[in-house]
Amino acid sequence: LVYVFGMTLVFFGLTASIACFAFNVTFLYTVYAALGALLSMVYLAIDIQLIMGGRKFELSPEEYIFAAVQLFLDILNIFLFILQIFGKS
Repeated sequence: LVYVFGMTLVFFGLTASIACFAFNVTFLYTVYAALGALLSMVYLAIDIQLIMGGRKFELSPEEYIFAAVQLFLDILNIFLFILQIFGKS
């Protein structure tokens, strides 16, 4: 389900880019950034659940570097999308 939302966001981003260049509609960038931040927050919650374990899928203690990189990239994506939201205003 998260993958489908991610692919929908990619296609929406492509459509928004074309619409912004053709029709000068900058509001779509803000919508794209807000949806991207929301998706990144969902990925952050999923990755934290993988690290904490106790479910069907979990990361082993030997994969601590992979887990740290996942968390870092999730937080970085959230930060970049928030910058996109406030950078256009």
